[in-house]
Amino acid sequence: MNLIFIPAWNEEGTVAAVVADVRAQMPEVDILVVDDGSTDRTAERAAGAGARVASLPFNLGLGAALQTGYRMAYQGGYDYCAHLDGDGQHPPAEVKRLLQRLTEGDADLMIGSRYHDPGEPDAEEYRPTFSRRLGISFFRTLLTLTTRQRFTDTTSGMRAGNRRVMALFADSYSPDFGEIESLQLALREGLTVEEMQVRFLPREGGASFLTPLRSAFFIFKNVIVLLVGQFKPRTGGVRSQ
Repeated sequence: MNLIFIPAWNEEGTVAAVVADVRAQMPEVDILVVDDGSTDRTAERAAGAGARVASLPFNLGLGAALQTGYRMAYQGGYDYCAHLDGDGQHPPAEVKRLLQRLTEGDADLMIGSRYHDPGEPDAEEYRPTFSRRLGISFFRTLLTLTTRQRFTDTTSGMRAGNRRVMALFADSYSPDFGEIESLQLALREGLTVEEMQVRFLPREGGASFLTPLRSAFFIFKNVIVLLVGQFKPRTGGVRSQ
């Protein structure tokens, strides 16, 4: 039994199509949309498309929405879960591949990477800006140095995990820009993390929340977190049931 959850904030223009595409690609899964305090009709559109909706009381940030999804997946007794963005950038067919690789392999957490093989060209449909490409390159280098595991796409929002991952992230997930910190946490707790190359598409609707000020905070916060994380003790294990 698998759960696909979609964190969404003011995605009324795309969320219904994303839910419908997930249902078409994976009719056997349950679908949850975590509405992060949207001020538009995101929750209504998601419910109308047939998804279960969990609405947060106000905008708490992507990390809080993801933690809600992981917590509901764990408490709901699901074997595996995966998440994708509600803006149309993540093809559900790629999420299906990610889940399949997870269930057939030994990894606890699978990351859908845009840059899994530096020797291969990026997917035709996805062209990040120069500044975004520079930021991704910087953080994958820093995370690789601090964890001693090679990463290529540390900020990917397309991920799949088993119950060990659900248990860990249900208890601990940063509310602000937690993608990079979560990878470091997973490795420090002894989880196996792997990447798989996937296609990303251009954003279909909405706007990026990363303003210049937020981008500066993102860089500062994650540098500090990764450095401090090197000295944090482990929690003593991850629940598996």
